[in-house]
Amino acid sequence: MSTGKTGRALLSGVLAVSLAGSTALITVPAQADPKPPVIPSQSQVDAAKRAAAGKAAQVAAIEGRLAAANTRLQQLGRSAGIAAERYNGAVYRLQQAKTEAAAAAARAQKAAVTLAEQRRQIGRFAAASYQGGGDLATLGPLFSANGPQQVLDSAGAARSVSQAMQGSYLRFTATQVVSNAFKAQADQSVVKVKAAADEAAKAKAAAEAAQANQAAAVAAIGAERKTQINQLAALRNTSYQVAEQRQRGLEERARQRAAALAKKKAEELRKRIAAREAAERAREAAAERAREERERREEAAKNQQTGTKPPKKKKPKPHRPGGGGGSSTRGGVSAVLDFALSQLGDPYVWAAAGPDSWDCSGLTMKAWAKAGVRLPHYSVAQYEQVRHISEDELRPGDLIFWAETAGDPGTIFHVALYLGDGRMVHAPRTGRPVTIDSVYYWETPDFFGRP
Repeated sequence: MSTGKTGRALLSGVLAVSLAGSTALITVPAQADPKPPVIPSQSQVDAAKRAAAGKAAQVAAIEGRLAAANTRLQQLGRSAGIAAERYNGAVYRLQQAKTEAAAAAARAQKAAVTLAEQRRQIGRFAAASYQGGGDLATLGPLFSANGPQQVLDSAGAARSVSQAMQGSYLRFTATQVVSNAFKAQADQSVVKVKAAADEAAKAKAAAEAAQANQAAAVAAIGAERKTQINQLAALRNTSYQVAEQRQRGLEERARQRAAALAKKKAEELRKRIAAREAAERAREAAAERAREERERREEAAKNQQTGTKPPKKKKPKPHRPGGGGGSSTRGGVSAVLDFALSQLGDPYVWAAAGPDSWDCSGLTMKAWAKAGVRLPHYSVAQYEQVRHISEDELRPGDLIFWAETAGDPGTIFHVALYLGDGRMVHAPRTGRPVTIDSVYYWETPDFFGRP
């Protein structure tokens, strides 16, 4: 019985194995043959690399064009600002020429009146001499009762009249020379006014053209920028929004790097100014101590001679920082800065001097007027009329100037008001309103002045 069970179990196992094996044999033919791998040729690999490199080069070229467009916009803004300040200069010189012409005309008119009066005086002398009869008229008194004496008296009077007439004639001659000179000056002044008016007209046309050129470039570059960002999106297989966001991010990163550099320079300037102020305070304190010691010795010597007791020592006066070099206008700086800061956000308009729009020199002119200081509406003339200082002497309210040519104040084209801590307030250019910037946000300034 056990043998039979064993045999049946063995038979069951054999059948199970046989079925399993048959099942395996049936399923194998149902599987698909694996596809052979796609192996690009070396030439295809090289072509793909060239295509990728070409895309990368195109991307770099487009990014370069975008950066160049931004640079061009900045340059156009600078050129427009230069043209606007040249117009301000032309108007300034025209006003000067008109003032000089008016003064010359007044001098010429006054000289002409004086000359006419002297001419009439000479005429009166000549008429008096003629009415006196000349030399023949003096013979008649010889036959009168008082003959000889009357002749002598008449001769003396004639000499007096002759001398007076001669003096009057000399004055007339001198006045005529001066009058002619004044008239020539007046004529030249008229010519200068005409030339200055022509210069102002040309400068105005140039400024208008520069502003129009800038406005057209802003529109054109804006459209070009959109096209190029579309191309970037296609090359990168991204959407326009993502490509634009990336481009804006790149530009913002560049701006932040420039701002960080400007902030670093501003901090260095602040430290230099603080060091200079500390040195000035130390010198003032040392000079004050030396003065007090000298006065103490002199007082002690005097008391010793007179036998009196020395007076109580006076407390030193506290130092007031930021005195601004003793300028009489420093007390009005707060009014200057308050006015300038109250214009923040007002638009830049070339040749404007308020009340709701400004250019650079118009803003500084009106701001310093709040302290009673009259400045012309022209950055070059403003620099000519203020005290020149160095960069590390800057105090709030001082003027900062930029020039086309370093070292040549005649090429100044932009001016700003220093706020302190390396910052300034100014009217930058078309498209940017009155704002606060780092002194170094743009180009390094060239000149500095204190009204």
